[in-house]
Amino acid sequence: MAASMTAGDLAGEAGRPAGLSATRTVSFAALHLFLVVVGRATVAEGASVSLFWPAAGVAVLWLMAETPRRWPLVLALVGAELVLGLGVTGAEPAFVALAVLSVWVQSVAIVVGLRRWTPRLLGAGGHESVRSPRTVGVVLLVVALACLVGAVIGASGLWVTGAEASPGQYAAWWGRQFAGAVVVGGVGHLGWEWFTQRPRPRAYGGGPRELVVLAVATAVATSVVFTQPLPLVFLLVPLSVWCAARFATFLAAVQAAAMGVVALALTVLGHGPYTGSGASASDAMIVQVFILVSFLTALGVGTLSDRIDHLVGELESSLRESAGRADLLRGVTESMGEGLVVLDHSGRVALSNAASLRLARRFTPGAADHAALTSLVAALDPMEAAGRARRAELGPGDVLIDLPGGEEVVLAVTSAPVADPGAAREPGRLLVLREVTEHRAGLRPLVDFASTVAHDLRGPLTVMHTWLSLLDESPAVAADDHLRMSVERINRGTDQMGRLIDDLLAHAVAEGGVLSPEVVVLGGRDGVLAEVVELLATPQGTVRAVGGLPSVRADRGAVRQVLANLVDNALKYARPDVPPSVEVSAVREGDRVVVSVRDNGIGVPEEDRQRVFDRFQRAGATRSASRGSGIGLSICRAIVERHGGTIACLPVEDGPGSVFRFDLPATGA
Repeated sequence: MAASMTAGDLAGEAGRPAGLSATRTVSFAALHLFLVVVGRATVAEGASVSLFWPAAGVAVLWLMAETPRRWPLVLALVGAELVLGLGVTGAEPAFVALAVLSVWVQSVAIVVGLRRWTPRLLGAGGHESVRSPRTVGVVLLVVALACLVGAVIGASGLWVTGAEASPGQYAAWWGRQFAGAVVVGGVGHLGWEWFTQRPRPRAYGGGPRELVVLAVATAVATSVVFTQPLPLVFLLVPLSVWCAARFATFLAAVQAAAMGVVALALTVLGHGPYTGSGASASDAMIVQVFILVSFLTALGVGTLSDRIDHLVGELESSLRESAGRADLLRGVTESMGEGLVVLDHSGRVALSNAASLRLARRFTPGAADHAALTSLVAALDPMEAAGRARRAELGPGDVLIDLPGGEEVVLAVTSAPVADPGAAREPGRLLVLREVTEHRAGLRPLVDFASTVAHDLRGPLTVMHTWLSLLDESPAVAADDHLRMSVERINRGTDQMGRLIDDLLAHAVAEGGVLSPEVVVLGGRDGVLAEVVELLATPQGTVRAVGGLPSVRADRGAVRQVLANLVDNALKYARPDVPPSVEVSAVREGDRVVVSVRDNGIGVPEEDRQRVFDRFQRAGATRSASRGSGIGLSICRAIVERHGGTIACLPVEDGPGSVFRFDLPATGA
C-alpha cells in the first residue's frame, strides 16, 4: 500500500524534488523488508528456503519506479534487507550471498526486458499498465526467463551449503520467484496505474453494492473451500471472472491475490484440500499454482474487458462525432434554398429538406408531406418530362412543372447516385431542385432570336451554294487557276457554315425537342449500333460490340445520334498510320444502363476532358485535325442529361485512346 500511495511520483523524471524521492525510497524499503520477513516466516521446519516469496514483485516495481542512475542505491537497499532477513532466520552466509545475487540479476533482467519489449508500460516509458492479452504474454515470458536465471543462481546456494539441490529444488525456487513477481508485481503495477491514471470504468460495470456482494462471496467461498478436504477450488475461478468482467482489472487482481493469500495461509496451517501430501513445501507449491491460475484468469478476462471498453469508448466517440456532423449537415441542408430529395434504390423518398417540402406543397396543396414529395418526384422523372412539350430556353436538366393554380415553374434538376440509406448493395439517388423560372424567362428572347437566325440563314446559304455551283462550271473560272482556288475557298466556307447551322439546329432539337421514350435495342442486327455502323464505318476503321448490349428505355433517334457522334469522333480522330478501332460495351447497374465507347485514337488530354462537352470546344490535340464545329459532344451531353444521366470522357488504362461513358434508363425487364 505504501508503494501505491506514492505512485503519483513514480513516473517522474530524474529531477524530482528530494523530499518526494526520499519518501518513495522509505516506502519501498519498508514494504520490501516487511515482505521479506513474511516470506521467511513461511520457511518449513528443517528447511532453509521459503515456501513463498512476495518480495520479488516489490523489487521489480522499485526498480521500475526509479531512473537507472538510482538503481545502484535500490539494489544496495534490497541486498541489505535480504541479508538482514535471511541472516536473522539462520541462513548460511554462502546461501545468503547467492540469494542476493539471484534477486539482483532477476530483478534487473525483468525491468530491462520490460523496457525493451513493453515500452507502453508505466516505468518502461509509457503511461499504462497491462491493457491487452499480448502485453500480458510478453510480460509473463520476460518474468519467466528472468526467474529461470535467478533460480539457477539462487538454488545453487543450496548446493554450496551442502543441502540437497535436486531439479525439484530448482523448479520450486523458480515457481516461488515467478509467483511472487507476477502476483505482487502485477497487483502493484495495476495499482500504480489506478492511482495515477484512474482508468475509465467498465462500459457495463457493476456498482458499489455488487462489489460488496462480490467481496463477501469471495471471503465466504475461499474460507469454506480451504477449510474442508474436498477438491472444490475450481469453484473460486468464476469469482475471479465475475470481478474482472464487471470491475476494473486492478480490483480483479486484488481479489485474486486476496484469495491466494487466504488459501496459502490456511494450507500452511494444515487446512484445506492441499494438505494431504504430508509435505508442506509441496502443499505450498500447489497453492501457488492455484494463486497463479486465479490471478492470470482475472488478468486475462480483465485485459479483454479493457479492450472491449476501449472499443466501446472509440465507438461512443465516433457516434458523438457522427451525430455532430449529422446535425451540422442537417442545419446546412435545411437552410439551403435548393430542394434536396434522397431516393432509395426503389425510387421511394428517403430524405428531404425544407426547400423540397415547400416545392412539394405548392405542387400538391393539402396533401401529406410524403405524398406531396412522391408526386413531385414522379413529375420530375426525366423520361416523363421528355415526353412533354418543351421551350427553347430550357436547358437539358430543366423540367417545366404546372402548378394547380395555372402557374408554371421551371426547376433545374440534377441527379447523382448516393449510398442508399435503406439498402447495402443498390445505390439510391440524390435530386437537387433549383427554381429557375425567372432566369429561363429572361433567356427566351435571346433563344428565340438565335433559333430564328439559324433558320433564316439557311435561305441565303442555299442561294450562295446555287450561284457558286454555276460559277464553278463557268469556262472563265476553269481557265483561271487563281479564280478557281478562290471559288473553292468560298465553297469550303459555305459548307462549314452549313454544317454549323445544322449542328446548331440539332443542338436546339436535342435540348428542346420532344422525346418519345420506347424500348431501344442497342445490339444485334436490328439494333441502333448496327444502324450507326452502316452509316459511318469505313474500310479504314472497325466498330464492334463487346458482349451483350442491354436494351434501354429512351428516344431511339436521340440514342442513335449520341452513338453516331461518339463513333464518328472515334473514327475521325485516329492516330497516324494506325487503323481506328472502336469498341462499344454496356452493362446494367440498378435502373440504369452504362454504355462505354472506347477507341484507340489520339485521346483527349486530361485538362480538356471536362470542357470538350461545352459548345464550340474541342480538345487541343483535335483542333488542327478537323474542321468540326465543336458542338457534337455538347449535343451528346444534352441528350444524355435529358434522359436523366451523365456523360464523361475517361482515359484508357491499358493503352492510347479515350473512353466516353454515359448512362441511360434501363427497361423494366
